[in-house]
Amino acid sequence: MIKLNLISKKRRAYSGRNWTKIISFSLFGLFVAYFVGVTLYVVISLGVLNRKVISIDKESIDISNVMLNNNDKLSRFVLTKLILTQIENINKTRFHYKDYLDQISLLLPQNVVLSKVDFKTKGWISVAISADDVFSFQALEKSILEKDVWSKSLYFSGAYIEGVSKDKNGSYTVNMQLELKENG
Repeated sequence: MIKLNLISKKRRAYSGRNWTKIISFSLFGLFVAYFVGVTLYVVISLGVLNRKVISIDKESIDISNVMLNNNDKLSRFVLTKLILTQIENINKTRFHYKDYLDQISLLLPQNVVLSKVDFKTKGWISVAISADDVFSFQALEKSILEKDVWSKSLYFSGAYIEGVSKDKNGSYTVNMQLELKENG
């Protein structure tokens, strides 16, 4: 038996080239489609961003115009805010003499008078108190010994009596130290 090859070699070689060409053109087409898609995405994104930038520019111009129209009010507001900030800073750093004296006067019972105050020692206030009689002195001593008084006090954490002396006229003078709290 004889086999005859009716398809020539050229034809077989040509059909092999067709598949190569089809695959090559397909890959090239996919690459071009990908490149065109990415390019379109970038162009569209830039357009959207450009529109947002333009709208933000318009808003900033509008805000600037409103601020320029209200420049007098704005400058008064800023100046007032600066002054209030300075006052607040001064109040934070000032020594609370009046507040301390008010708190001390709340501790004193009736018929007891504050006669001397000394702020020399840091963290302590020295006071001299005059009491008319021994009962007023006892009332003062009782109010100092209550622990509840010191827990409610804003500025003082405790007190102790340094000394008691009796004057010629029969009144008592009490020298006392009041300890300031950490925040006081």
